[in-house]
Amino acid sequence: MVPTSLFYFIRGTGYHFVRLVQSIHTKLGHTFRLAAVTVCSLLLGSAASHAAILMWNANTESDLAGYRVYQCTQLPCSRAAGTASLLATLGTVTSLDIGTPTTVRHYVVTAYDLSNNESIESNVATYTPPSASPPPPIINVNPSSLSFTVVQGTGNPSPQTLTISNAGGGTLSWSATDNVPWLTHSPQSGTGGGSIAVSVATDSLAAGTYTATLVVSAAGASSVLVPVTVTVTAPRAVQPPRPLNLQLRSVTRRDLP
Repeated sequence: MVPTSLFYFIRGTGYHFVRLVQSIHTKLGHTFRLAAVTVCSLLLGSAASHAAILMWNANTESDLAGYRVYQCTQLPCSRAAGTASLLATLGTVTSLDIGTPTTVRHYVVTAYDLSNNESIESNVATYTPPSASPPPPIINVNPSSLSFTVVQGTGNPSPQTLTISNAGGGTLSWSATDNVPWLTHSPQSGTGGGSIAVSVATDSLAAGTYTATLVVSAAGASSVLVPVTVTVTAPRAVQPPRPLNLQLRSVTRRDLP
């Protein structure tokens, strides 16, 4: 006995149900013919789940006890070539969930009877893992914080530049927001790397220390918080001018009458 046809399908949008090679095997004087090659579309599960199911046609012999599934990392895949290792010993089921191998795997199935006689291998089914999804974008900012210092009444300090880059994969489409009225930035969004000019308006601020947060966010990425600190110092007190030309003179004393 021999499994009459071996094929596999992958759960996940866009993968196909494949029935492999037609062939003829003979064991114990009996001839078993595999089904002809058939390809059809089969969509199961979600695109995020690419688990593979190995499937084969059922044998019809009355003394069938079950099946053994072997896997190989190279071709040819057979016990005789020494490349096949036993993956599972099954009853009369006709499928096996092989999970999600991360590398190419080759599979063959044999049938065994109640006396533990085992057939030759089926045709080879090869599993090629789907392409891995690109890593998500990662927001990288430089510097990680901004600090401004200004003397009250002397105008606004010069703008500072925040550089944005993608430290991960995929496409980084970012946007930036702030949480105080005296902080402005431009541009407020972009794609890929870029830079933001950050400005503070201090004319209405009294002397003291002020804090704000600039938030850079993007789809599929963790947001980055950039602390912004503004220190406004009071102007130095204006002192009266110092006396000039200070002199000490000698005065002659006169006796009073």
